[in-house]
Amino acid sequence: MRMGALGAAVIVTLGLAAGGALPAIAQDWPNRPVKVIVPFPPGGPTDVLARPVTEHLSKVLGQPFLIDNRAGGGTTIGAQAAIKSDPDGYTLFLGTNTPFALAPIFNPNAGYTSEQFQPVTMLAESPMVMTTSLKSGAKTPADVIAAAKKEPYSYASVGQTSTTHLLGEWFTQVAKISMAHVPYRGSAPAMNDLVGGQVQVFFDVATSAVPQFEAKTINVPMILHERRWAQMPGVPTSKEAGYPDFVGTFWAALAGPSGMPKAVVEKLNKEVGVFLKDPEFVKRLDTIMFSPIGGGPDVMAKRIKDEVAIWQKVGLAAGILK
Repeated sequence: MRMGALGAAVIVTLGLAAGGALPAIAQDWPNRPVKVIVPFPPGGPTDVLARPVTEHLSKVLGQPFLIDNRAGGGTTIGAQAAIKSDPDGYTLFLGTNTPFALAPIFNPNAGYTSEQFQPVTMLAESPMVMTTSLKSGAKTPADVIAAAKKEPYSYASVGQTSTTHLLGEWFTQVAKISMAHVPYRGSAPAMNDLVGGQVQVFFDVATSAVPQFEAKTINVPMILHERRWAQMPGVPTSKEAGYPDFVGTFWAALAGPSGMPKAVVEKLNKEVGVFLKDPEFVKRLDTIMFSPIGGGPDVMAKRIKDEVAIWQKVGLAAGILK
């Protein structure tokens, strides 16, 4: 998420114990299949990135890059499996905001910290959007604020301390209003109740909200991003709506366990970076409101650090963190 919050402190520089062996490792790697742990079940937004990226790496590097779906524990099961694996480049982790920035600070059972990952590269992001029920009559953020000051208002989320929950908390802090939090087990039931008017607000991933927006069963008062999107014509950015700092995205990135050889990290970063610039892939992402990010390990580390800082601040203000 861009919140816009991740730092050089997370970057593990090796170069040291392996000495002159690093170039040899990079040249020889990979010489057997590579496992890519994804902490979600098959399907969903992560598949949009995981499958084409692993297919590309398999093709250009000559070894299978095999997706290993390890769902459960709010993404912590897959994350724990990744950081506990040998840092030899044969186990990678393709995760999102949640395992990299949220679970380590909000999930008491996470069992790991962000620093235990070796960042490789950011992959892509989809903006978050504020959605409202038609029954609420709220078509702008100002409408939401005015209504919430007069009557009981509630917002849906996909679960406690999820991005959708924390965005709701953040908005109430920025707008100085009160809204009841109603957690659901996933985006679909949350959206169903928004459409039905049981809840009034839901901060959802744009790519998931597009079908309901096109069907005109919900309102979208703003996109939490720096630019407008053709798939949601007429919907202003958060800056245009008067909230320039209220920016958030659903993002995915590639990492490995801390201690991976620097040369392997650089090789992966280079090949993924090439793919993220492929015109056909970029076009395919744009149709579902995703945009590529890329960048080096330092870019990913800063993203995590920045996001952790933002969510810690929100969590403390909301009383979620002590």
